[in-house]
Amino acid sequence: MSNQTPDNSEPTLPLLRQERENVVDFGGLCPLYYAPMHYPTEVELYEPSFDPHSAALHENSRQPAATVKVQVPLPCGHFNIWRPLHDRRAPVAARLARFFVGSAALQPDGRVVAPNNSTWDSRISYSSADDEYYENGHVLPVINGWRHGTLAARSLFRKVEHDWMMTYLAPEQGNSHQQPLAVWRFNYAESRRAVERFHAVLGFSLFAESAAVEWCVRPLSSRRFRRIPIHVLTPEEARYFSEIGSGDSGESHADDSLEQRARIIEQYCGQILAYRASSNEYNDYVVHSVPALAADLTQYVEGEYGFELAVSFVPASEGPDGWQKAQVARQSLHHPISGRMREGEDALSRCGLDFRIKLRDDIVVPPVSVELTHALTATAPEQRLCMDGPGCNFTICVRDPENTVGSLQPPIGAHEHVLRADSEYFAALLESDMAESSSKQVELEGMPYGPVRSAIYFLYADSVPREESMDLNDWIVLLDVASRLSIPRLHQLSQARILAEVVPDTLAALQDPSDEDSYKVPAEYPDLETIELLQGVAADTGAHDLAQALDRLVAYYPIEVCENRIRSSPVGEFVPPPPHHMGTHDHDPGIRFAVGRAQGPFGRGPFGHHDFEIEGGDPHGPVQMPIMAGPVIHPEIAPGFAHAGGNHRGVHDGGFLGRLLGNWRLTNIPNNGHADPPAPQPGPVPDVPHATHAHMPPPESDSESD
Repeated sequence: MSNQTPDNSEPTLPLLRQERENVVDFGGLCPLYYAPMHYPTEVELYEPSFDPHSAALHENSRQPAATVKVQVPLPCGHFNIWRPLHDRRAPVAARLARFFVGSAALQPDGRVVAPNNSTWDSRISYSSADDEYYENGHVLPVINGWRHGTLAARSLFRKVEHDWMMTYLAPEQGNSHQQPLAVWRFNYAESRRAVERFHAVLGFSLFAESAAVEWCVRPLSSRRFRRIPIHVLTPEEARYFSEIGSGDSGESHADDSLEQRARIIEQYCGQILAYRASSNEYNDYVVHSVPALAADLTQYVEGEYGFELAVSFVPASEGPDGWQKAQVARQSLHHPISGRMREGEDALSRCGLDFRIKLRDDIVVPPVSVELTHALTATAPEQRLCMDGPGCNFTICVRDPENTVGSLQPPIGAHEHVLRADSEYFAALLESDMAESSSKQVELEGMPYGPVRSAIYFLYADSVPREESMDLNDWIVLLDVASRLSIPRLHQLSQARILAEVVPDTLAALQDPSDEDSYKVPAEYPDLETIELLQGVAADTGAHDLAQALDRLVAYYPIEVCENRIRSSPVGEFVPPPPHHMGTHDHDPGIRFAVGRAQGPFGRGPFGHHDFEIEGGDPHGPVQMPIMAGPVIHPEIAPGFAHAGGNHRGVHDGGFLGRLLGNWRLTNIPNNGHADPPAPQPGPVPDVPHATHAHMPPPESDSESD
């Protein structure tokens, strides 16, 4: 495999290379909804809990009653549209506390909170050895099944080699209709927090020169994917990576090995590092990604609310087993993740896929500077200085253009060292040879008196007077004053308050429950005139963070409305087609979407049309999927259900319909329709968590191996 250069960033797969019609166009991909499963298959780490100390009895009622304070951890975003994402600092459910002793902080009320020094705010890890996803470094599965953790996937399956004790994701055997593909989607627009850093472990392996794995990334505000380059380390470079077992690096490199390693990683920032392994009797060409090394992909998504990450496979063109020459998330079955509670996050270093995101607020308000703190407490540490108080040695006079009386407002008294500590304007003035520096008095022309007084008061009190009563215009004026007086902290605070005034509190008003197709209509921000006005204000006052936040707001508003409408709509249209398990492989060769052919409401593809192809049928003509009432239930979700081939009431056997249903079953359950996604039901937690899943498919055959 030849090295890829950052200049050639266009994906190879046509589905990823094509430009989308708009930001809510899924480009032929069909988002699929997978219902949460029962424990121990999956758990809900951040379920609502109650504080027992807040319980209050009510004796006036006829029956004993009590009220308690319920704590509901709000999500910071969504994973693949439907799955909520939580900040790792959010408390884990109290009933799971005993599973994380030693790996997180146990609070007096029984809650578990991740340490404050955590590097990443959001983290999703996938272990192919367990076929489970983990969130925020907690070693309990939140999603079972690799496919259930994707936005969309096709022509892939999880291969288990019992002879080599390895497992990985690989293309389906014998598939020649579609190029294998998997997509993951992250969106943090709900919390108004942008991506500050994004690192990812994207493990892959190649066992033939004609095989390839291609990783691509797309910010949700962009209509194109970009290919992530892969750099294969030279033998000299590989010597500094001890985890790949490249041999003795020599004593001459012992002292500078870490420095050289850091230089190599920095040089190829934004690329995935891989290495050429030694050939063996089975494969002459072997390339692996560097194990557990997270690639720095910040440059592709920095400052965005969300992104999509895609991987496509190119099977080898030679040999009968060319389909398994391109692999992703290859792991040993000897080292699973599930149940390694004492190891904590260290166990997740063995995951083949690991997505780590550091978030930041739209507008970051810095803390009070050390210089200003010292200036306020320099004379008397136990007592802070105050504006217009004793010891003021500098006077500020304001000539307000709106003052109709014609006289100056009362002068503002301040301390010279306080002004110098947190205002670049006053610091430069006092250090100059101007008359104001020697007279200790300045007259500000053309500035409003009230906002100027509020700005000086802010230096002393770290707050704005009557802040709760200020409206958008008041904050705009204060932003201008903070810009002219060069008070950075007040400048950032004003930007944050202006943004909060224009961000809508809820999207419920834009959703029409009576119209099931309302989510298919792209939405625009309702008040573009205000946005344009504020963008002009931001340009005049140097409010760069506000300008970027407004641009993100306009770009992501249609996306957020679209996803909210999808989550609020019946899930029947997004339920995946029934898989048809052949043999013991975890793949679905029986039904394939006719991606890229029909024109759906979300762009090219079958979205909303239920078009798919039956293997052995006409590959050029879509077959209409029959619609049946009732939710789709899988044996893993409902253990009492049998395979469709069995003789059970309500299950069709044989023929076209039997092939269509596979081992899924369509049934009617009272009070459980398609109106809303089913709520997670974690159930009781066993004493000793284990990785054994009930009602799993039969063990996979080891007949297919390298």
